[in-house]
Amino acid sequence: MPHAFRLVGVLHLPPLPGAVNYAGASVQEIAVRAAEDAVVLQDAGFTHVMVQDASDMPQAVTVGAPTVAALAVIGAAVTAAVHIPVGVVVGHNDGPSAVAIAHAIGASFIRVKVLTGVSIGPTGWIEGCAHEVAAVRRLVGSDVEVWADVHEATSLALASTPEWAAVVSRDFGRADVLVVTRDSGVGDALDVIARLRESVPDVPFVIGGRVSLATIEDTVRGADGAILGSAIKQSTAPDARVAPAVAAQFGDALAPVMP
Repeated sequence: MPHAFRLVGVLHLPPLPGAVNYAGASVQEIAVRAAEDAVVLQDAGFTHVMVQDASDMPQAVTVGAPTVAALAVIGAAVTAAVHIPVGVVVGHNDGPSAVAIAHAIGASFIRVKVLTGVSIGPTGWIEGCAHEVAAVRRLVGSDVEVWADVHEATSLALASTPEWAAVVSRDFGRADVLVVTRDSGVGDALDVIARLRESVPDVPFVIGGRVSLATIEDTVRGADGAILGSAIKQSTAPDARVAPAVAAQFGDALAPVMP
């Protein structure tokens, strides 16, 4: 059975309290701009929006209390502003904090870059956090969806094939959605998804990046969703705001090819 297509817009926040490069912006100000951009995405036809501390650099694998508190305040402003599902991604791989924040603000899903297995990233070893994610979900009684990357693009997976990662993320990590991204382009990501559907046919597959207006139609036909970040922004700055006209173009491109 086909899955409804998820068009996900990411809100790349300015550096937050707790980040090494935090510049002093108030959490309340960041929350207002995030809520405004979320409404822009909703009005453009996006089906989901995701909040991310993407500008905290160097990015920690797991974050501290100041970042968790700031993301909760900002995320709550976003969930109050829109009626579409909201997601949370925290640090490079802080799945447990993402669950806690999502549960507190009423968000619908989280993205975890390394749910299972081991990767090498800019900070060194990044270990899967499936057990910790499941433990926090049980502790707080959360039914938040877990979107897990299959060999995410900002680290290098060790001793693992995409097929193994997809199956283990679903069976051991209990992932609800699998995310596939390839630096080589959307075409290669779609080829990987087509292959992985044979191993895990019952899980939606979302492309995690690199989707453009030129490839959105192919993405809708070959995947179950797309996560758009820099493609919908006003500039290439890490914390650039959403460009309404560009977001609307993606929404317009999506409409004719939706089932």
